[in-house]
Amino acid sequence: MIFKKIPMHMYENFHKMFSGSNQNTFEICRKCGGACEHNKIGTLLPGEKEYMANKMGISISEFKLRYLDLLKMDDGTLVHVLKLGELCPFLNKETEECECSDFKPVICKIYPVVFRVEGKKVNFTIDNWCQLSRKKVCRNYFESAIPFLSRFPIPFEWFNHVISYDDLNFDYDQLRKCRKGKGQYAVFNLEELLSLQIDCVEVYKVELSKVEV
Repeated sequence: MIFKKIPMHMYENFHKMFSGSNQNTFEICRKCGGACEHNKIGTLLPGEKEYMANKMGISISEFKLRYLDLLKMDDGTLVHVLKLGELCPFLNKETEECECSDFKPVICKIYPVVFRVEGKKVNFTIDNWCQLSRKKVCRNYFESAIPFLSRFPIPFEWFNHVISYDDLNFDYDQLRKCRKGKGQYAVFNLEELLSLQIDCVEVYKVELSKVEV
């Protein structure tokens, strides 16, 4: 299954209406150490690679080679994710800043907004684990993104597939070994990916120990 692409103008409108993290939220994230970005997987919405490649002025083929990997689900459905590695491919190592903040993947940009699949319904909520959720002004700010997100015609099946790994954490040392021989634009099947997860409880304990109270 290949999902129908969301039109580019919908991504453009979203980014105009919601700017994502600002200076206030960035300072909180910096104290936390960006724990949400460690050992997690960034997933693109249907049609988002086309939108991002267009914003960067490069071909879709080049965009995939430089920034993406592919997950093949059990039923053959294909889902694009940011290249699996220790750091996001868009993170500038020197400045610690995102190099695609104006057209950042929607699911990354809205965090700590997360989704839950309950029965046949998708619900958006705030991840109370995130330090941003504990500051009312930040919580309200990110909650304001939910109505904008709800306008995207995202297939329920996409949510259902992504939720199978989105709450998990992965061992990137093992992922690096696993991708050897796969090529620059690597394809992982779901079973292969799930075998590389690590204990999220232990990860959270480590990351929370870094947070200034």
